[in-house]
Amino acid sequence: MSIHSCRRARPVVALMLASGLALGPGLARPAAAQEQGRGAIRGVLYQADGRARLSGAKVTAVNIKTGKQYVSAITGDNGAYEVTELPGGTYDVVIDSGGTLFVADNLVDLGQSQSVSLSFAVQPLKPANRNVAGMKDVKGSATLTGVYRNETAAMTSKGFWTSPGGIALLAALGVGAGVAAAGNNNNNKNASPSSP
Repeated sequence: MSIHSCRRARPVVALMLASGLALGPGLARPAAAQEQGRGAIRGVLYQADGRARLSGAKVTAVNIKTGKQYVSAITGDNGAYEVTELPGGTYDVVIDSGGTLFVADNLVDLGQSQSVSLSFAVQPLKPANRNVAGMKDVKGSATLTGVYRNETAAMTSKGFWTSPGGIALLAALGVGAGVAAAGNNNNNKNASPSSP
């Protein structure tokens, strides 16, 4: 292959590379779209003092529109819980500790693919402020403690390169590579004197 045919092929190869970089993540979107709409509520459970962590409890998120219940695993010594696979909606959060049910003081609004971190302290002496559909004998309340943090699933579970920012960066890099390759097709008339 002659040098001249390599120079002519360079812009075509650069264009193919740029197209692959720009369109590649977009072509994977249908599979990601199937996972879209699932979020999570996670955090730490505390005893009434707000300092000692609550082990042996589980958290149930009840969708107030559908009544469907989503349940966490039982908390360990660290009090951490996570309720996953939640579609967007409004949820009642109920904590079951040793058979006693505590309802969160406020409802939780969850957007599509949104994950929130919410930590609660159970309050056995504070009566529940409402009944929860499908839950009997709610005795106490649970107050929000700690930090409320919004996270998007696109950035946490799917990774940066398939997020809108990642796709935009890949597209910009691809266009830049195409422009650079097309700019090199001037038969090196502007080559540095030190180049061979």
